[in-house]
Amino acid sequence: MINLVVSLLLGSTGLGAASPTLVSRACGARMPAGRVTCGTVDVPEDPAAPGRRTIALNVVVVKPTKPVAGAVPMFHLEGGPGVPATAAAEFYLGPGGVYAESREIVLIDQRGTGGSNALPCPDQERRNVWDDEYDPTMVDACRRALEGRADLNQYTTDNAAADVDAVRAALGYDRIDIAALSYGTELAQAYLKRYPARVHAAVLAGFVPLDLRQPLFHANNAQRVLDLLFYECARDTGCNSKYPRLRDDWANALRRFQNGAVVVNAKGGTIRLRRGPFGELFRNMMGTAAGQRRLPALIHAAAGGDFTGFVSDSSGAAAPVAEGLYLSIVCSEAQPRIPADVTPFTSGTFLGTYRVDQERAACARWPHRQVPDTFYAPPRDEVPVLVLSGSMDHVATPDWGREFCDSRKGCTFLSIPDMGHGPFDLDQWAEGDCFDRIAAGFLADPRHVDTSCIARMRPPAFK
Repeated sequence: MINLVVSLLLGSTGLGAASPTLVSRACGARMPAGRVTCGTVDVPEDPAAPGRRTIALNVVVVKPTKPVAGAVPMFHLEGGPGVPATAAAEFYLGPGGVYAESREIVLIDQRGTGGSNALPCPDQERRNVWDDEYDPTMVDACRRALEGRADLNQYTTDNAAADVDAVRAALGYDRIDIAALSYGTELAQAYLKRYPARVHAAVLAGFVPLDLRQPLFHANNAQRVLDLLFYECARDTGCNSKYPRLRDDWANALRRFQNGAVVVNAKGGTIRLRRGPFGELFRNMMGTAAGQRRLPALIHAAAGGDFTGFVSDSSGAAAPVAEGLYLSIVCSEAQPRIPADVTPFTSGTFLGTYRVDQERAACARWPHRQVPDTFYAPPRDEVPVLVLSGSMDHVATPDWGREFCDSRKGCTFLSIPDMGHGPFDLDQWAEGDCFDRIAAGFLADPRHVDTSCIARMRPPAFK
């Protein structure tokens, strides 16, 4: 039962900290009346200083279509870090309705995202896809702007986990289910470590471990998927007939950069596309099976000197994230653990050291905090967990999810053939709703899950 109040109330004695409560707010015209509840939950920006600045966490609750007494609510934890979870409301009100049949779905904009004191770097986020990943001037300007209204050292995964529990308490839930994507699986693990008794079950898709040294493995994982894509194209009659020498095409495309930037005549004018940004642009187009299966045509055109498809296609842009939040987390929790020499981790890949170099330079200009070694330890075996990984995940190799499950009890690992980093394009698949049926079924009853539909899933065709 959701507890709606108009203001925070102190205990009857007036002593001690107030319990977290949800302050009701209007949901906006895009939200259907009667299906959602919207509000904010105030939490201290610095948990060690609860009397100082607070963050109003933006919360959206999707109500069930067929409520069942005692149904465990589900909390959706988003990726990035930096993507606002409340943006997923339309999914749960529409194609993701299987999750919301009997239970409430809770969406929280993680601190630093969306409506929860977002930490954007607007110039950085609006950059062209052919520009460098990070511009030092933009990073400096963003840090100065954000430091005037936020303590950037308080925007951490552990603090975000505490925020999730504050929202749970404010809504009056005893236990919750968790469905997490990408970075959200790190946040889910942090929550499982701190509050295992509060979780009934968890589904982790696009799994990444807590000790991930992002973006150290981006180059190698993307190269793995590209090599698999060459293999899949060779096996596919249509793709192979159009692009019989796709590996050679790719080598010829990269060879175009040997003498410097490639000149591209696009609609907006002439563009100088450099090798580093091209690698990251290409990597960002690998997130889904639909995106991957468009690449052979683009590679073939690029081999002949035509790179227009890369710079004119918005799918080459990274997913929108609050860059200030991203840097606050990654620069403290991941970057300090990346070795000085990353060549052994990137050698032989199309991306090389570019992404690591770019992020390392940005983090040198961003605040750092000390992260205890205990943060990186995985959660214990107290909660049933389902890990769903795509065999063509360019960010998180399925081996990470498999190893996580192999090391714990009550963990089920499933690999979805041909799926990318997450279930982001399954509306284009044959029997793509299989993913959601399995995930929702596991959360309802982790002991009995029918996975037979995986064998009938089919990705989009090659273009």
